[in-house]
Amino acid sequence: MLPDVEKVAAAAHEGWMRAKLALGVKSRVSETGEELMVPYSDLSEAAKDLDRGAVKAVYAAIEEAQKEEEGKALAGAPA
Repeated sequence: MLPDVEKVAAAAHEGWMRAKLALGVKSRVSETGEELMVPYSDLSEAAKDLDRGAVKAVYAAIEEAQKEEEGKALAGAPA
């Protein structure tokens, strides 16, 4: 089972901010004008949805890879 999407989205956002700060970036504004270099809890729901969407896309890729691996294992198993 994969971790809670919200927890991972928050951690991913915080990691993104740390990486930007390490590069000297102090501000990043969305297309709608929202400041994104703030704690996850301070983001709008629309901005949080971007992080959630990224996590969900990774989760979907993981699940697809797991299915492929399971299929290969079954195909190689004796009948």
